[in-house]
Amino acid sequence: MEQYYSAIVFIVLTMLGTMIIHLFENQTLSRRVKKELIIIASLIMTAAICEFLGIYLNNTSQELKVVHGIVKAIEFTISPVIPILYVKVIGFKYMGKVVKNFIFAIGIANGICEFISIKKPIIFEIDTKNVYQHGRFYVLYIIMYFIETLLFIIELLKYTRRYQSRNILTLISILTFLIFGFLIRVFDSTVYTDWLVVAISFLMFIIYYSDLALKVDPLTSLLNRKSYENRLKKLNYPTAIVLLDANNFKIVNDQFGHQYGDKILKIIAKTILSAYGKYGYCYRIGGDEFCVILKPGKFEELLKKQKNQHDNYQVLEILNANFDKMLSKEYESHPILKNGVSKGYGIYYAVSDEFKHNYYSKETVMEVVKIADERMYKDKNNKKS
Repeated sequence: MEQYYSAIVFIVLTMLGTMIIHLFENQTLSRRVKKELIIIASLIMTAAICEFLGIYLNNTSQELKVVHGIVKAIEFTISPVIPILYVKVIGFKYMGKVVKNFIFAIGIANGICEFISIKKPIIFEIDTKNVYQHGRFYVLYIIMYFIETLLFIIELLKYTRRYQSRNILTLISILTFLIFGFLIRVFDSTVYTDWLVVAISFLMFIIYYSDLALKVDPLTSLLNRKSYENRLKKLNYPTAIVLLDANNFKIVNDQFGHQYGDKILKIIAKTILSAYGKYGYCYRIGGDEFCVILKPGKFEELLKKQKNQHDNYQVLEILNANFDKMLSKEYESHPILKNGVSKGYGIYYAVSDEFKHNYYSKETVMEVVKIADERMYKDKNNKKS
């Protein structure tokens, strides 16, 4: 059993060491994210080593009792911190100040209780035989760990929603693996797989985060052009494609600078997501060019809601008008937005049983994109005249 556990710890340390090297060499992730992931990996390694030492210190000399207590205190101080460090990687963008302060407070309180437990059993106890035991208030540690893990899950779900729920199945798989990995220890306390599970889930999280980074535009947080092109290749359902282009955007950059131009792009992107996000995937496909592709079933859903069942473009006009209304709320703070955003659209009917008899047309996806593009430039020219 000892050899088996030693092998697990060796695998954990080797895996995390390899990931740290990979993070140093990674060119996709930002410096901040890499730094925080390296900190997480280092803490997992430290906690795994502490658990390893704690097990091997059981039933040893009384002279090592304090050392035993210190390694357990370090392990239990680190464990609840890791889920929150994952939240820090994604930026604490959805967590209120009160919640942040609460997390910080219980983390500090837990650390204090853990180190007090070295002498006075609170969370854990090292008994007279130098054997680790749960303390009287060990349940408080479990509750805190559960709360912080739950907050981590909630924040991650909000995070994926911001990126239009990309890779949501991967995220669910990671969380399921993490939960079932810990349940193994619950049913059999002699199986020490906790940190192996955490290490593997860390590897999965890096894959998840890196893959998401490749699909998302870093400035606007909309899906990027590569995602857009991949979606076009796979379109096999009736949908609408809306192209959007900021008017006179070159003037914005020339007169106010690229930093202000970036701010305007972020506002436009946020408004696009607010106006169209419920119904479609939203992309930034160029400098000041955006696109919306309606999700499966949403085109039919919108058609059923409108009064005029014979005007398929009416639903798109309504969506576009709603976008213009939302954008107009930004005019007072940013008058340059009064230049507006030109829009063009096309409908791809595909070959579906529901649509092929009444609506089927022979246009390919790229022909529909071209139609939308032509309408957009016509709208742009009309606004100039």
